[in-house]
Amino acid sequence: MVRLLLDTDPGIDDALALFLALASPDIQLEAVTTVSGNVHVDFTTRNALALLELAGRPGIPVARGCDRPLVRQPVIADYVHGQNGLGGVMLPEPQQRPVSVHAVDVILQKILEAPGEITLAAIGPLTNLALAVRREPRIAQLVREVLVMGGALRVPGNVTPVSEFNIFADPHAAHIVLHAGWPIRLVSLDATNHADMRREQFNALATRSHPVTQCMKAMVDYHLDDFGKARGITAFHMHDPLCLAAAISPDLIDWKPAYVDVELNGTLTLGATVAYFEKMEDIDPDLAHPRRSNVLASVGVDVERFVAMYMERIHNAFSLAR
Repeated sequence: MVRLLLDTDPGIDDALALFLALASPDIQLEAVTTVSGNVHVDFTTRNALALLELAGRPGIPVARGCDRPLVRQPVIADYVHGQNGLGGVMLPEPQQRPVSVHAVDVILQKILEAPGEITLAAIGPLTNLALAVRREPRIAQLVREVLVMGGALRVPGNVTPVSEFNIFADPHAAHIVLHAGWPIRLVSLDATNHADMRREQFNALATRSHPVTQCMKAMVDYHLDDFGKARGITAFHMHDPLCLAAAISPDLIDWKPAYVDVELNGTLTLGATVAYFEKMEDIDPDLAHPRRSNVLASVGVDVERFVAMYMERIHNAFSLAR
C-alpha cells in the first residue's frame, strides 16, 4: 500500500491523476494539498474538493496552499485548462471545506508523523514543497519518495522552447526541491509527451454514464476542441496521470540517474531544466557533470501498459452509473 500525499493544481490532467489515485486500491490517499498553477489556488482548491465529492470520497482532507510563486510574477495556464481549470465543467459547490491549516503544515505533519512511509507526489508548481523543506529540512530524509511532474530534459518545453510549465511557473521553488537531498523521481516531458490517450478511449470509459467518466470526457473534449484543434493536437498528453502512475508501477517508466538543475537567470531560458546523465552514451563524455545525480529521470515509457492500466482502473472504479 502506497501512502500518498498529492500536491496539485487542478487542472484537467491533475483531475485525471486524482481520479487514478482514487481508483487504485493500492493507494491510500492521505491528503490533497493545492497550489496556484494551472489556475489560481482559489480555483484549484475548489476543484480538488469538488472532484473528491464527485468521486464519492469527500472525507479526504484538502489543504489550501500558496497563491503565488516564491519570486517571479504569477503565471497561469487557463488558456489550456479553461478559466475554472476544468475545461468549463461546472461541478456543484463542494460541501466539504478545506482544513484550517496551510498546505505546507499538512505536508510537514504527514511526513513527520510517518517517517519513511509517505510518498509525496507533486504535479503542479513546487512552491508548497520548497517552503516545507526550507522550514523543516529533516523531511528530506523522512519522506519515502518524491515524485515530480516537471521539466524537459532532452525535448522542447511546453510553455517556452526550453521550459516545462510546472518548473517555469516557480523555477526558484523547483531549484530548492531538486537540491533538497530527498529521493526524487522526475517525470518529465521526455516521457509524458508520449503518454497519449485518444478521444475514443475517453469516450469508451464514459459509456456507462458515471459522473466521473462523464466529467473526464467533457474536460478532454474541451481541451482537444478549444485548445488542441488550432494546434494540431489530436490526443491528450497524460502528464500528471503518468507521474501518479509512477507511484503505483514505477516499472512503467525507464529511468536514468541524472543531475538536474534549473535556469534562474536567463532572459529567454527561465525555468529550463538542464540534465547531466551519469551515462551519456549519446553525448560527449567530457560534458559529464562532476556532481552526483539528484534525481531518477524519466527517459521512456511503456505507453501501451500505462494506458491499459489507467483505463482498467478507471473502468473498475467508476463504470457503474449512480
